Parts: sequence; structure tokens; C-alpha cells
Amino acid sequence: MGDQEGRVAIVTGAASGIGRATSEILTQRGASVLAVDANAEALGWTDGAAAVISKVGDVTSEADNAAMVEAALEHFGRLDVLVLNAGVASVGTIEGQTLESFDQVVEVNLRGSVLGLRAAIPALAESGDAAVVMTASVSGLGGDPGMWAYNAAKGGVVNLVRAAAVDLGHRDIRVNGVCPGPTRTAMTAIIENAAPEMFEAMRRRLPLQRWGEASEVAEVIAFLASPAASFVTGVLVPVDGGVSASTGQFLPPERVA
Repeated sequence: MGDQEGRVAIVTGAASGIGRATSEILTQRGASVLAVDANAEALGWTDGAAAVISKVGDVTSEADNAAMVEAALEHFGRLDVLVLNAGVASVGTIEGQTLESFDQVVEVNLRGSVLGLRAAIPALAESGDAAVVMTASVSGLGGDPGMWAYNAAKGGVVNLVRAAAVDLGHRDIRVNGVCPGPTRTAMTAIIENAAPEMFEAMRRRLPLQRWGEASEVAEVIAFLASPAASFVTGVLVPVDGGVSASTGQFLPPERVA
């Protein structure tokens, strides 16, 4: 499984959840990883981890994005993979949610992805086999009640993937995305703990009848970032237990014990 042997990756939002799982899988398969997150304490998992160094950074800062690329080049000498995974969610009605909250969701999820990509393009273009993977969401493929800001921001990421793939293919930079469905992460733990009825209702709507694990999303990211996906660009892969395959009009069959 050494399909990342010798490759260098940056992973944002790497302190926990999908970002941490992706960092771990990439290093297990031979890559060196710069793990980036705004939460310095949560990046403590990287202490002593083989082939991983951490860097505290804010993805909404142009300077911090430039600094993470410089750090990867300084420590590892090259950059082959960029995983733009950092994200935040919010809940509120269109007329009730503050524009400040909306701006933050767009800043982190969409503008942060743009800044990260722009900062990394020159280094990625030197790779000869570069891969960018952005974490979008099934919420970027449709609408959810009370999540209009998140839907809009992740919908922007979906089309950013497509547009960037078209613009950067001639420079041997592939750009793809994953669209996770209900996945157990630090972001979704509040649903499981504070709103168990909602957690169960979301599970019931999944054809696979269970929430996903961060490692399952990370496996797809690792594939898209690998040479095995050398002719794949501009795609968004739902990693969602089948929820986006449904019209939503009827519940799928319940799991048989």
C-alpha cells in the first residue's frame, strides 16, 4: 500500500476528524505530511508521529497559506499533494442568521480553499504529478433545512473543484473533491451528544443505515491524491452511505438484524 511513497502533502484541518485520518493514512503509505490547523493544542497528536510535522495556521489568512507552503518546501523539499479540508458549519434561517456568521462560513470553507490553492500552485506545478483534493459535502450538492450558509459555501467548493481542474490540468495538477455525508467527527459530535433523535433520523435516511467514519472518507481522499488516480480530475465523489442516491421521498429499507 505504498502508493504515496516519496510524496509530500499538506493537509488543512488536520487536528482531528477527516484531516487527521487523512494525514495518518498518507504517512502510512509513504508520504510526508505537513498537518495544518488553527487549534495548536489539538495538533498535539502529531508529536512523535513519523513523517508528520505540524503548523498552526488560519486558512482564511493569505499569509498563513503562503507560510504553510514555504514550511513544506523547507522541511521536505517539494509539494505533491494538497488536501484542503478545513471547514466550519453553522445553523440559522436566511432572515435570522447574522451576515457575520455567513461571512465566516464562506471565509473558511470557500475562500480558505481558494487561498490554499493559489498559494500552492507554483510548488505543485513543479511536482509533475500533483493532486489537490478539497473536502466539499453532500450539503454542497443540495439544500438542508437551516443550513443555507453552509450549503452555499460548500456548493461553491463543488464548482471550484471543477473550474480549477479545467484551469490547471495542462500544468499536471489534478483537482478533485469528496462530498462526505453524515460522518463521525468533532464537528458532528454535538449532534450525536446533544440531539440523539436527529442523529438517529439522519442514520435512518442512509441506505447503508449507519454513519460513516472519518477514516472511510480519508481512504477516498488518499486514492484521489495518489498516482492510481492519474487520469481522474474535476470529479466530486460522494462518500455518504448512499444518501445522495435517494430522492429523499421515502426511507430506505431498515437493516435486518
